[in-house]
Amino acid sequence: MRHLLSCIAVLAAVAAPVAASAQAATATSFPAKPLRMLVPVPAGGPSDFIARQVAQQLSASLGQVVTVENKPGANGLVAAREALAAPADGHTLLYAPGSMIATPLLARGSGLDWARDLAPLGKVGRVPFALAVHPSVPAQTLAEFVRQARQQPNAFNVATSTPSEVLAAAQFMKAAGIQLTRVPYKGGTQALPDLLAGRVQLMFGPLSLLQGQAKSGALRVLAVLEPERNAALPEVPTMAEAGMGGVAVPTWQGVYTAAKAPEAARGRLAADIAAAVARPEMRSELERRMLAPESATPQDLAQTITRELAVWSALVDEYKLTAD
Repeated sequence: MRHLLSCIAVLAAVAAPVAASAQAATATSFPAKPLRMLVPVPAGGPSDFIARQVAQQLSASLGQVVTVENKPGANGLVAAREALAAPADGHTLLYAPGSMIATPLLARGSGLDWARDLAPLGKVGRVPFALAVHPSVPAQTLAEFVRQARQQPNAFNVATSTPSEVLAAAQFMKAAGIQLTRVPYKGGTQALPDLLAGRVQLMFGPLSLLQGQAKSGALRVLAVLEPERNAALPEVPTMAEAGMGGVAVPTWQGVYTAAKAPEAARGRLAADIAAAVARPEMRSELERRMLAPESATPQDLAQTITRELAVWSALVDEYKLTAD
């Protein structure tokens, strides 16, 4: 027995420096090849823009090209599954809006466990939201729209894509006591043409996507889903000011990799992402498009996810939300 214990002790002593050496080798050799960043929305929208800004900064700091690949569909499941099917070596990243953590709750049986399968690397920004209607809608204010919708149940179509938009529509219907017909899309850039054409009459979506159309008169913004009015549309009230204070959704954006990726790779990526968000040139690019730079450490983001998953779970049950 003493001989066996001695052998185990020797093996442990040998293994420790080998493991440390492996970690050190990973730290110095990562990245060993180009990286992929999978984005769960179509190209052209605000989330895609932030992702491309992050990828550009990472390409410079890591010394390897970071290619953005748009993989919309199934509330982000298409992108998440592809990210997890790749080797867990840190060379495949998943960019995700904050509301995407609710996807496993909306799509029961998806097999995705956000906390188990994905390692947060950091927050990178926030996308302010607003409620816009087509000019054919007679309402000039949110209160007027609510009165019209109460008189015409299910007469108005609302476009939704991300879980945040699904939640906003559900919260709005419950708070206002109205019924809308939800029309699902893969992303805001696909929903916007139908809103401009009047095929759907309203949309909760990124202010950066809606503001230009509102300025031209192609759309009418009735309220912003922010604590304060937005400087780009100072005449537009907040949902709270319009009497719908309970309508609020998470709009932060984060970057992840596989939870089984080497710790050294995750540490390098997290540091470079934080540095990217802090750079003045990236911050100015986001602010110029009415997007808010916002950072958080992997630890802080993990705590946010744990806290918001509990909130999402209650909301999914309360509003009977589904992926459909």
